[in-house]
Amino acid sequence: MERVPVGGTKEIVVDNKRLHAAKCKKCGAKMYPMSLLKPHLTRHRRRQRQFMTELRKLQITMDHMRDIA
Repeated sequence: MERVPVGGTKEIVVDNKRLHAAKCKKCGAKMYPMSLLKPHLTRHRRRQRQFMTELRKLQITMDHMRDIA
């Protein structure tokens, strides 16, 4: 978890209150409170796993097509 330093656009400002935000290193999203970063990163990992599963299925299909030809 990365704590975004105070200053500039590295904070979330709501009703003239400056809130320290957590910043996702993968997509750059800022969120407050910082506890929301962990579920956000979990979603990144889940999407990556789903992508790799679909890619593997495609690779297996291509291997079968190559074997048939």
